[in-house]
Order: sequence, then C-alpha cells, then structure tokens
Amino acid sequence: MLDSQVRPVPVEGGVEDGMAVRDAKAVAVQFPPARVAWRSVILLTALYSLSLMDRQLITLLVVDIRADLGVSDFQMGLLHGLAFALFYVTFGLAFGWAVDRYPRRAIIFLGVVFWSLATAAGGLARNFSQLLGARFGVGAGEASLNPAAYSIIADSFPKHRRAVALSVFGSGSYLGGAFAVALGALLIDSIPADGLSLPFLGHLPPWRIALIAVGLPGLVLAFLVWGVIDPPRQERRSNDVVGLRDALVFIGGRWRFFACHFIGFGLLAANAYAFGAWTPTYLIRKFELSIALVGLFSSTIVLVFGMGGTVFSGWLIDKLFARGRTDIHLRFYIFCAAAQIAVLFAAAATDSLPLFLALNGTAMFLASYTGAAVAALQIATPNEFRGQVSAIYLFVFTLLGIGLGPTLIGAITTFVFRDDMMLGWAIATGGAILLPLAMLALFLGLGPMRRAVIAAQEWSDEGEESGA
Repeated sequence: MLDSQVRPVPVEGGVEDGMAVRDAKAVAVQFPPARVAWRSVILLTALYSLSLMDRQLITLLVVDIRADLGVSDFQMGLLHGLAFALFYVTFGLAFGWAVDRYPRRAIIFLGVVFWSLATAAGGLARNFSQLLGARFGVGAGEASLNPAAYSIIADSFPKHRRAVALSVFGSGSYLGGAFAVALGALLIDSIPADGLSLPFLGHLPPWRIALIAVGLPGLVLAFLVWGVIDPPRQERRSNDVVGLRDALVFIGGRWRFFACHFIGFGLLAANAYAFGAWTPTYLIRKFELSIALVGLFSSTIVLVFGMGGTVFSGWLIDKLFARGRTDIHLRFYIFCAAAQIAVLFAAAATDSLPLFLALNGTAMFLASYTGAAVAALQIATPNEFRGQVSAIYLFVFTLLGIGLGPTLIGAITTFVFRDDMMLGWAIATGGAILLPLAMLALFLGLGPMRRAVIAAQEWSDEGEESGA
C-alpha cells in the first residue's frame, strides 16, 4: 500500500556555487511506506549479492582453472572481466529499454534464472572457449538486475534519501563478494583434492563442483523478487512512451555531466574491480596462504570495509546534498581516488601480511562509490529515461570497470613485468594509470552536475504544475 500523504520536499536554505536553493514547499508524493521501501531494498540487495557470488567465485579458482585448462593470467583476466563485460553491456541496453516499459520484477526474475544456469554451466566447460561462453551467459543474465533495481529504488525514496538507499543496495556487491570468497573457500576446502564423482556428471574436480553448487540455488532464490513492491513511476516529464532515441537526445542535452560521470566512475570501477579480482591470487602467491585463509581474510575485509564504506559514504553524501552541496556525489570521490593511489603502492611494497590486509581494507573503503554514482543519475534523470540512462551508464561502467580493470592487471603482469610474483606492483601500476584519469573526469563534471540538479528541479516543478 502506498503512502500518498502530502510531504515536504526537503530543500534547505542557502546558496551553493550561485544556485539559489528554493524554499521548502509541500507536494503530493506517492512513495511507499518506509518499511515497505526498505524491504524491497533488502530483497534486491540479496539478489545483487547472489549475482556477485556467481560473478566473483572465479577469483578463487584461478590456480585450479589454469592447471586444468592450461590458460594464462591474461586469459583469466578475460574471464574475470572482458568476457563477462561484453555480454553484460550488450544485454544491459536491451534490459534498460524494457525497464522503462514493462514490469520490472518479471525482468529481474528471468535474469536471475538465466545467470544461475550459466554459472552452473561453467562448471561443465571442457575448454577455455566453453568457459568463455558460460561467462557470456552470466553477463547477459546479470544485466537485467541493476537497471530495474535502480528504477524501483528511485521510485521508492525521495531525492534526499536515495544515496543511502542505493548505497545499501550497492553494498550487495561487497556482501556477495564476501560470501563468494568465504563460502567458496569453505566449499573448495571441503571437497577432496582429487574431486568427486556426481550422478550423471561423472568425476569433477573441486573448481567445477564449486561453480555448479553456487549457480543452482539461484533457481530458487529468484522467487525473492516477488516480495519486492513495484511502485508507481515518479518524477516523469510526460506520460508518453519514449525510446532509446529520446533518451539519447536527453543525454545529449546534458552531455558534459553524463560524459564526466560515466567516464569518471567507470575508471574508478576499473581500479576497484582490478584489485578486487586479483587480491585473492596475490595473497596466495605473495603470502602463500591457503584458500581457506584467503576466504576468511578477504570476506572479513569486504564485509567490514566494503559494506561499511558504501553505507557511510551514501549517508554522508545525502547529508551534504541536503545542505546544498549539489556536486558532492562527484567531489567526494576526487579526494578518495587521490588517497587510493598512495594506499595501493604502500600495499605493493609491504611484506607484512597484517599491514597489507589493513591497506587493502582502506582501499576498499575509499572505493565505495556505487550508491552515490547511481543516486546522482536518478536525481538528474526523469523517470521515463531512468532505465535506459542506467543501462547506458552500466554499459560504460562495465566496459571500463569489469572489462578493462582485471584485464589490464593481467596484461601488465604477463606482458610488462613478465613475472607472476610482480602481481602486487601490477595492481599498483594499474591504479596509477586509472585513478588520475578518473579524478580529472570527475573534476570536469562538477559544474555540469550542479546545473543538472537545477534542471532536474525545474522539470520536476513543471511536471507537478501540469499534473504530468
């Protein structure tokens, strides 16, 4: 049941970079009650966590897959990144178009079923090409979730609450990554080193069993989406059906903001996915840890620093945005990126395991940008374009983040250093390339972000006055 009472729009007095902030006024809204909205966030976060488990379990399996299929670090980088990213971005555009037109829960349900089957199929791959194809399938299925979830959450919360709500959803990436590492490590450790014989499948090594065991439960967990409310679509400029061309025209009118946002956060993602994908392998190579210990350390760091950083940054950005800092969604991460460069080089230089773990946690805390990045887009975009704008954002974000980041580190290790033991310095070198470029893009986007917020408020006011 929706709460249709009249609520004040929280706009505080003050001036930010020449923008006169409007006086607070009451407008009719139809956001769900808070408990219903947060239930939806929790269920969507659970499905996001599942997607990250299916996506990231492979980071624990590098050594075994290389031994079984005879692949290189560069090929593993492709499996970590580009193979997944290509189909993720391709299908993401189609799902973004569908999200603006069709029931969002049904889209998510079908996507969860498909990516779960593809994850399990990876455990049956007999060569690199087949495993590559399975990763394509995982990417195609997972492309359904984020555009639909972003749209649902944006329609469930007012503007000054979206960063924290979307940050909680974004924390699902850390939760899923932690479970992928922790549960995956326990599962692999519990399977005999020479594998098991399974009915109809024959004798399988541990890495294959792990992929099958993680993939199949998604066929049941997909039904969680029917506990999510699909609220009325808020903040539309019109009730007309719009297409990709209309979305591109809208983006073109604010191209400086969208270009700086997409590229800046895409490069931050490339760095984050790079050290996230390769850290388990680095712990095994550098510190000679068992997979069980890697799972314990990595999952603890992800849960404490990754989730903590994501929720904290969303809360802080909501507070500062409500006080008139309308470019804070970008400005905050310029400083975070600068700090990450020093942290990554310090992590590569240390021989102390406790210090490395602390530095890795710090880097993860500073990389907690997901919710704020998405909140900025939802604030600056009318409802009828949100699915498509989110899909285009995820297109760039995924190509740069998942596609470029892990692949770049594998390439630096294989072709530049030509030494598997230089992986730590390859991660730091990747950060030194990616992070300054991200900072430049975000800096150039500060003014366009402020103007986009003003424009969004103007069309929102026009829509309310016209009854759209």
